[in-house]
Amino acid sequence: MKGADPQAFYRKYLNLLDANFLLIEHEDAMVAAVYKVTCADGKTFILKECDRKNDYLREVYFLKQFAGKLPVPRIVQIVEPEVGVHGAILMEYLPGALLKGEDLTDQLAYEIGACLAKIHLNRVEGCGDLIQTDQLSSDPRVHFTLKFHEGIEECRPHLPGHLIEQATEYYERHVDTLTRVDGPCIIHRDFRPGNLIVKEGKLQGVIDWSSARGGFAEEDFCSLEAGEWRINDANKKAFLSGYSSIRKIPNYAKVMPLLRLSKAIATIGFTVKRGTWNNKDGTIYRFYRHWFENFLKDAKH
Repeated sequence: MKGADPQAFYRKYLNLLDANFLLIEHEDAMVAAVYKVTCADGKTFILKECDRKNDYLREVYFLKQFAGKLPVPRIVQIVEPEVGVHGAILMEYLPGALLKGEDLTDQLAYEIGACLAKIHLNRVEGCGDLIQTDQLSSDPRVHFTLKFHEGIEECRPHLPGHLIEQATEYYERHVDTLTRVDGPCIIHRDFRPGNLIVKEGKLQGVIDWSSARGGFAEEDFCSLEAGEWRINDANKKAFLSGYSSIRKIPNYAKVMPLLRLSKAIATIGFTVKRGTWNNKDGTIYRFYRHWFENFLKDAKH
């Protein structure tokens, strides 16, 4: 960032000199810095600072794509990335709080499931990153393979060699299951309670679009099946009912083990690359490391 204090730069650039910036921290936050900005006149905004250019581009693209169609925050002003400056988005502050397990009712789960289905209704050409201008293959294995091996290389210096070998072998045996997935369509890729804002039992907003892209619908059920929702059977049934009220539920059971393996590798690799696996992101690292080792142990039998 330009100067020693990134807040000072954004205050000046966005004409928020008298505003109070409060860093929003929660246990699931891993990438962007997010601030609650309160102005002297009482107006409140959210400022999201993206230290990776593609995260910024995707966030802006999808917030604009779904403006007025889905409950997403409205963009107020943007700071385009340049040398020495992280891209940032000043957006409206949505009332409410991040969804917690104890607040999830059947009615709310139904509404959230329907919202996910509305995202997937948006069909796209190809399964590649929508920000890239080149036409990528419509074969879902292409981008999936690229990201899988990227995660493997990030994990390689950290994980025992036999685990890397087992994970790669599992991938090679099962990657062709992706030839029959539901897509290409827009997917959020991090659709979970930590990215859903609710108030008084109603969905107020879907946030954090920095990972969204063109892909296949099954991928957005990964968090649901990985235990990140802490959801009971009745809530899950309501969620799926809400989804099926908009479009057919994809038959994701067969590809789910491969998707969860890929997510575990990506998460472990990311925390290792960032050097946060044994401190800031220790909880999520241990969760996925434990699952990863147990999964490969079971896969051998």
